[in-house]
Amino acid sequence: MTRYVVIGGGAVGATVAAQLHLAGTSSVLVARGAHLAALRENGLRYVRPDGTTTVPVPVVGGPDEVDLTGDDVLVVATKAQDVEGVLAAWAWLPVVGHDDPAAAVLPVVLLQNGLDSERTALRRFATVFGAVTWSAASHLHPGEVVSPTSPIASVFWIGAYPSGTHPALAALAADFTAADLATQVVPDIARWKAGKLLAILPNALTAVYAPSALRDAAAEAIRAEAGAVFDLVGQPVADFPAESTIDLAGFAVRPIPGKDRPGASTWQSVARGAPVESDFLNGEIVLLARLHGGTAPLNEAVLRRVHQAVAAGVAAGSLGDEDLARLLPLVEVP
Repeated sequence: MTRYVVIGGGAVGATVAAQLHLAGTSSVLVARGAHLAALRENGLRYVRPDGTTTVPVPVVGGPDEVDLTGDDVLVVATKAQDVEGVLAAWAWLPVVGHDDPAAAVLPVVLLQNGLDSERTALRRFATVFGAVTWSAASHLHPGEVVSPTSPIASVFWIGAYPSGTHPALAALAADFTAADLATQVVPDIARWKAGKLLAILPNALTAVYAPSALRDAAAEAIRAEAGAVFDLVGQPVADFPAESTIDLAGFAVRPIPGKDRPGASTWQSVARGAPVESDFLNGEIVLLARLHGGTAPLNEAVLRRVHQAVAAGVAAGSLGDEDLARLLPLVEVP
C-alpha cells in the first residue's frame, strides 16, 4: 500500500495528510517547532465547514524518525525557500529492501508555487513530479489548520517534470481524488506552473498593503510585466478555466464562524513572522528577465519592499497607498 510522506505541516501539507488519512490512505506528516509539539500532544485540529475534527495523522519531526520503504511517495509541501534543505535531508536516505537511496528509488512530488522547486529536485531525484496547488487553507496557530472549501479540500494539477507522463501518476491522482483532493494529470506541468505564478504574483502586495484601487492596479501592472517576461523567454502559460478537466464548482469556500480566511500564503507568513516565498514568485520574474537580457522593475520593487517590511516587523496588510505610490510611482488607478 502506498504511503505518502508529507514533508511540511503547514496549511497545504496538513490538509493533504489529513484528507488522505481520513480517506484511509496511509500518510505521515513531517512538521517542526511549536506546530510539531502541538500535533504530537493533541493531534491535528482540522477545521472544515462541516465541523472540527481531531485527526490522528501520524506525525514526525524529521527524516531520522522515518524508515522509508519502496511503497513511499515523498510529498514536499514546504514553502519554496525551504525546498533545497528538505531535498538535501531526504534524498540520500536508505530505503528498506533497496541498495539505492531515496533519490533513486522514490518519486518526489513538489507542491510549491513558482518554477524553481522541480528543477532543484531533479539534481538529486530521478523521478520528479511537479504540481500546481489551489488551496484556501490557512495555518496561523500551532496544531490547527482551517480548510474552508467543500466538498473539495484542495485542487492539484500534477505532471512529470520537466514534461511527459509517468505510470505512477494515475495511482497518485486516484488516491488524491478519493480523498477530496481533486487532481488532474497534465503532460506539460511547467506551463501550468507558469499560469499559477501569474495568478499569485500579487501575493506580496496583498501581504503588506491594505486593499485599495491602487493596490489592484499595481497587481495588474506586475502581472502584465511578468507576461511580457514570459513572452521574452518563450514560456507558455496554461489557461486554467479553459483547460482544466476538474469540476471546480466543488471547490467553493464555505463560511466557518470565527474562521474567515485572513489572506493568502504570503499574508499568513507575514502574520506569523515567518520568511516569505516572494523570492520564488516576484523574484522568479526578475531572474528570468535578467537571464535573458531584460528587466522587471515593478516586480523587483515589490520584492524589495516585502522583504523590507518583513524585516521591520510590519503587520500584515497594514501599509497604505502613500507607501505604495512611492514604491510604484508610474502605476495609476484607471
